[in-house]
Amino acid sequence: MTLTIFILFELRIIINFLMKIAIICDIHQSVFWRKIIDQKENFDKIIFLGDEFDSWDNMWPLQMDNALDIIEFKIENPEKVDLCWSNHAASYFLDERCSGYQFEHAIDIKEFYLLNKTLFNVVYVYDNWIFSHGGISAKWMKCSGLNDISGINQLFKERPNFFRWIGPDGYGNNANEGPLWIRPEALINNCVTEYNQVVGHSENVQPKIIRKFKQIFVFCDTHDHNYLTVLDTKTNLVEFVNLKN
Repeated sequence: MTLTIFILFELRIIINFLMKIAIICDIHQSVFWRKIIDQKENFDKIIFLGDEFDSWDNMWPLQMDNALDIIEFKIENPEKVDLCWSNHAASYFLDERCSGYQFEHAIDIKEFYLLNKTLFNVVYVYDNWIFSHGGISAKWMKCSGLNDISGINQLFKERPNFFRWIGPDGYGNNANEGPLWIRPEALINNCVTEYNQVVGHSENVQPKIIRKFKQIFVFCDTHDHNYLTVLDTKTNLVEFVNLKN
């Protein structure tokens, strides 16, 4: 019996460390993600970091049609595709009304999240990599009362209001902020240990990698929301692909 358990454990570890993961940065109406549909078999996982709605021009019904297509992609590939809760989802789901809030479409967008809430999670962990919209800080983990990151998704289901914006920093650059809101500087300075993190939420001209001691932080989002991030968890190799090209 002991030998059998040991072999199964070793098999699980080997499988986990052979993952090639595609990460889709914040959507905000962008349709660049569609370019990976025909390439889905090249990846073990495809993770959407969130923010399906709200953009500078707020084209409608393009936003809703695009979001529904993402849901369809998830349903057709339930084990491959992961969807993250995000601050612009909380803007409607939790009535936070953050920047870009669309009063004229708020009822429809909230209904979208209520109908599909079982398809989303706050955080995914593969090997020693955390994937979430904004990131997980040690201070927020302490405030949550959780001893392990694996409890975050259940906490959201039971106490979604715990994931609201905290403040007082309007930008979210505060280590007390939760996974939907925290900004890069606060995250890096108060990160949970033993994990690398991949996040969206904060726009850059190009995606970037920051290293702090042995930890790696990958910031995927850009102004045009047009980059695909590809991560090999076996080698920790990160590649950024401009989907505009």
